[in-house]
Amino acid sequence: MMAVIAGCAILPVNFSKSANADEAAPTFQDVASSIYGQAVGSDDSGENYVFGLTAKYSGPDRTLPGEGKFKNIFYYLPVTAMYYNPDDYYVSTQAVEGVFKTEECVLCHTVQTPRIVIDWKASKHSKGGKTVAMEKEQVVGCDSCHGNNHKELRMPSHNTCGKCHTKEHGEHQAGGQGSHKPTTIWDVSVTEFAWQIGKPGEEVAGCAQCHGIAGNRCDGCHTRHQFKPSEARKPDTCGICHMGVDHAEYEFYYNSYHGKILMMEGDTWDWTKKLTPQNYRVPTCAYCHMGEDGNHNVQNASTEYAHMGMFQLYRGAPKHKAKRDAWIKKCQGCHSPRWSAEHLYAMDEQINISFTKWREAVNIIVGLYLEGLLDPMPADLAPDWTGGHTMNLLPGGAPRFYNVSDIERMAVEMIVYQVTSVYKAAAHFSIDDVTYNSGAFPMDRQLVEIKSEASKLRRIATLEKEVGVVHKAYDFWKHGEYTDLLTGYKRKEGDYDPNEPSAGAGHH
Repeated sequence: MMAVIAGCAILPVNFSKSANADEAAPTFQDVASSIYGQAVGSDDSGENYVFGLTAKYSGPDRTLPGEGKFKNIFYYLPVTAMYYNPDDYYVSTQAVEGVFKTEECVLCHTVQTPRIVIDWKASKHSKGGKTVAMEKEQVVGCDSCHGNNHKELRMPSHNTCGKCHTKEHGEHQAGGQGSHKPTTIWDVSVTEFAWQIGKPGEEVAGCAQCHGIAGNRCDGCHTRHQFKPSEARKPDTCGICHMGVDHAEYEFYYNSYHGKILMMEGDTWDWTKKLTPQNYRVPTCAYCHMGEDGNHNVQNASTEYAHMGMFQLYRGAPKHKAKRDAWIKKCQGCHSPRWSAEHLYAMDEQINISFTKWREAVNIIVGLYLEGLLDPMPADLAPDWTGGHTMNLLPGGAPRFYNVSDIERMAVEMIVYQVTSVYKAAAHFSIDDVTYNSGAFPMDRQLVEIKSEASKLRRIATLEKEVGVVHKAYDFWKHGEYTDLLTGYKRKEGDYDPNEPSAGAGHH
């Protein structure tokens, strides 16, 4: 017996098996139906289900297959791959036949999609201009990027832009892990990352969309169809992706003196000018990470990469002196070398102290695991994305927020949300976030909660042993309407090919 809240009343509900052995036990939706008087139905029927309790999950009826080593394991929603990785997925479905020139495209689309035409006419593409690769001025029209056969129109990618913008495209392709290079930001971070492929594709579309537009296209930073460099120089553009609890660079920047000054004065600046101290009173994202020459390899002017701050790396070590000196020089437009060096040193030490809390937490949790005291233990959970039951915090476990014990989830949030925030807040001079809002003090709460949970688990285990109780994990840890959708349940022999090249290999 259990109770379900219906409005203000609490009604008893019987989930016991049917008296007739041949009849299946009622589902949760069946019980909800008897309470609310609404028929059970598919969630794609268009009906308005009370709190969603009488709806049955149908799943998307249109998906695109995964790619790379794990292509048989996961899927994309169409928009995720088709528009954010167009080289590999986009297929034109246009009904209009004919081969058209730009002037004809403009004539029709002035009616069909007028905003696109207005933006294109306001762009340099409509007026022609010189690039490093092309000395001859020419108009970059619709057919230049999309083709002129209307039934075979292309969705432009970074490769399309690279035909003219060779310098910028080459720089975009030059980065390593942690850059916008598509073979890392998409092929590894999306198609080979457990957070992406271990869950239903609908849930993680946001991961793929940000990674896709940054790696596979160029209009994420200077949006279509104006493609203005001035737009890419503003932090608001970067903030479309670089925001949120696990990578809050946008928020941290605006919580710094740099960000506050920009908010007060930025509308008076000429954003068409080069990124120099003479033109901008405070640095922006592009000012620091791209520099005066607009180097499109953003990793070129970033700190040493440490997996978004989840790995511990002392950036002030002698082996990283060249990069540290470059940062100090970058700050010299406004600050003395000593001032800059001391701030960066403070960042190093703030990062180091944050990892002591993380290690203390993991030490407690791994101890519980080794003694079989986690509730539940990995074997009592749904299989992870590999089809196995590796402990969440051990190699191969792929840190995750679901399909874990609560104490493990707390630890994952500590490393993914708080430890990374200490690094990113310190790097962007958001002094309050390092300590109060996002870093040290929230970690205090998490460490106390982890210790409290560990204490309860040990005390319960002691009592159970004393009275001879052998606890068996509840089945809800392993099964449920959502839990049964996890990738681990779908794994089968041969669905992973380690010899398959990474996604997009040969395409990007």
